[in-house]
Amino acid sequence: MKTRRNKREQARTNYIQLDTGKCEACWECIEVCSNKVFGRVNLPWHKHALIIGSVNCTGCLKCIKACRFNAISKVSITNPIEKTYKKNPLPGFIINIGLLLTGFLAVCSGFLIQFSYHMGHHGITDFNKTVLNINYSGWSNVQKIVILVLSLFMAFHIVRHWTWYKTIIKNDFILKNKQVFILSVIFIFVAITGYIPWIIDVTGNNEIARKSFIVIHDKLTILLFIFLILHVAKRLKWFKSTFKKIRNN
Repeated sequence: MKTRRNKREQARTNYIQLDTGKCEACWECIEVCSNKVFGRVNLPWHKHALIIGSVNCTGCLKCIKACRFNAISKVSITNPIEKTYKKNPLPGFIINIGLLLTGFLAVCSGFLIQFSYHMGHHGITDFNKTVLNINYSGWSNVQKIVILVLSLFMAFHIVRHWTWYKTIIKNDFILKNKQVFILSVIFIFVAITGYIPWIIDVTGNNEIARKSFIVIHDKLTILLFIFLILHVAKRLKWFKSTFKKIRNN
């Protein structure tokens, strides 16, 4: 038999919210949802539906119609989260595509510099060596530009989703969204360790320190690549559904 808590648990996606205190564990929401947004807490003494894939929710609202106990409701348009996601989806889609493309370009240029000029060269860089008709300085400039553009896209992304970040932190949902937070933190460190060698190079300061930061940047880039792949795989349905909405509009 399901026990009810004095304080009802709340969970939400961009479009719907679930009051687990009202849930009677009929599992209708799980059956009608093809995007695997819902999961189960199915203990003998505690049963209710649970939102486990909030990023997969496309706002079809089938779960609301299926729920006989009014445990699922549409996020109110007065709610700050809903305001964030009710905007024209095109800017958000462009920002995410921009993040995706510049992220992969940053990773690829970082790998190219690392394997072609740094790794296995014992601190000696062949500045005259060319890869795809571009020398070391050229690839360094390419990566600087890509990281700068990536930083701009990331800044727009954070500003656009600032309410979401604050809400997740305030409601202690970080663990449920740890992949996004880890990716954000890694990106910040990749950007910082990418900018510092640039600044050292411009100011003409310690060359050893510059190379040390480049090595750290290269290693963090590998982590960024891994988490970027995981994030894209998790958000693939969002990209497809959002593109479909934009095309239909």
